[in-house]
Amino acid sequence: MAYIGTDPNTEASSIKDGAVVTADLAAAAVTGPKLGGGVIGAVGFSSTTYDLGTNASGTETLSEANGNMQKGVNGGAHTLAPQSNDSTIVVQYTNNASAGSITTSGYTKVTGDSLTTVNGDDFMMYSTVIGSFKHLNVVALS
Repeated sequence: MAYIGTDPNTEASSIKDGAVVTADLAAAAVTGPKLGGGVIGAVGFSSTTYDLGTNASGTETLSEANGNMQKGVNGGAHTLAPQSNDSTIVVQYTNNASAGSITTSGYTKVTGDSLTTVNGDDFMMYSTVIGSFKHLNVVALS
């Protein structure tokens, strides 16, 4: 049997929805690991960046299951496609000497800067999916 706080007469099953409010929680009682990972702070969060590797052909379909921060290398002509579920993924892309044209597929709208193939050029790409809308915003960093 689970109890709330130090009162063994208050069973967890007897707490009504909405009865526990922020003031009832001890300082630092809710942490990133308890919420499924990451570090939650007063101003934001941190996460581990998922490495997509070098993309040289085919289609790179993003997945929020890999986390919200991802990076990849443009090593040849390929296609970038959005994730399936509602989320935002930030992808940092770097061109290598074999960089090819990146086309997009499945986005409702693509905005921002043009993707170049110049060796060493870097980009931040913001892929957002909400319902049936899929948006990619490209920001050139070079």
